[in-house]
Amino acid sequence: MSFSSLAMSDYATLKKTLIKKALLLSLAAACIFLALNLKSAAKGIALGSIVSVVDFKLMALRLERRFTRQKRARDYFGLVGRFFLLSIPLIIAIKLPSINFAATVVGIFAVKAAIYYHFLISNRHLSAKTEEKPI
Repeated sequence: MSFSSLAMSDYATLKKTLIKKALLLSLAAACIFLALNLKSAAKGIALGSIVSVVDFKLMALRLERRFTRQKRARDYFGLVGRFFLLSIPLIIAIKLPSINFAATVVGIFAVKAAIYYHFLISNRHLSAKTEEKPI
């Protein structure tokens, strides 16, 4: 197995892990809102997190294309397209009173929260377990 295929394998594993964590965090938040009988907030979290995951997948695809040196003709469209994609759930939340706008914004940050959780909290917890204790 070459270095680049090993790196891409690690990259794919990290990508899947981050998406799983983002969806689990969003599912937990939506279940809490449903238990509190806040259906509009649960819908907002779900809508925002789904779009956040799609946005993350598009960024990952764009990064993979950069590494494989494919044509960059759509780079500008990629950035504008991502902004357009992120604006869709916000517009839907504004137009529909059955979806909470603030919860939609929180859902959009689901992947970012999963990244912070993965690299700051999970790794700190793991490194604390593996450190040797002084005698």
